[in-house]
Amino acid sequence: MLRDLFTFLIIVGWNSVLAQKIHSHNDYVQARPFWEAYEAGANSIEADVYLVDGKLYVAHEKNEINPERTLEKLYLEPLNKIVKSKKRQELQILIDLKTSAEPTLKAVEAAIAKYPKLAKAHSKNKYIKFVISGNRPPISEYSKYPPYIFFDHQSLKDLDKGDKSKIALVSFSFGSYSKWKGDKPMTDEEKLKLKTIIDSVHYYGYPIRFWATPDTPLSWQTLFDLTVDFINTDHPKACKSYFIK
Repeated sequence: MLRDLFTFLIIVGWNSVLAQKIHSHNDYVQARPFWEAYEAGANSIEADVYLVDGKLYVAHEKNEINPERTLEKLYLEPLNKIVKSKKRQELQILIDLKTSAEPTLKAVEAAIAKYPKLAKAHSKNKYIKFVISGNRPPISEYSKYPPYIFFDHQSLKDLDKGDKSKIALVSFSFGSYSKWKGDKPMTDEEKLKLKTIIDSVHYYGYPIRFWATPDTPLSWQTLFDLTVDFINTDHPKACKSYFIK
């Protein structure tokens, strides 16, 4: 009996160590935005945001804006329910600003501040972070934003000049480093090129993500083997299941 329990704990612990972090790319196009990725165990969820007439809308393109699909309704309200229920799941909400950085970020700040528990959630074992991507202020200004605002930086050139506590993630376009389609094994030359940038980001102490990656099991496994921290996918449930099979 004790041996079986010990074996079970080892397996659970081993799986939790190996569990890959999943980023739900363009999450708002899912049938159930936020909930589908959250219930699958995704660790990062992305929302593209436009500031129009003082309101924050979630959409891929400006002409696709739906008045019912706001940042608050699709993401902040569900998050607030989770926080109130005291559930714990490491999670970052990647808010990709599609309109001008300063006014849009100011509106995002105000929206989050309406939910005090969300604004403080990052301080409780840092289990929820709001990470700003897309149009961002200069790295030199990251530190002037509230404690609940973090950033997705996208350059190595000035990475050593930023406030490390404000950078949650470093992201790059996969296509800038590889044309691999994820349908056959990656060549050693391609792996080396990717590994170089991955190791450079890790040297500074940050997790890394690539966007626009191939979205196949072979790609997920290859990126995992290359030590990419967040796997970018449009299929969070299938991707998470792959890593806990």
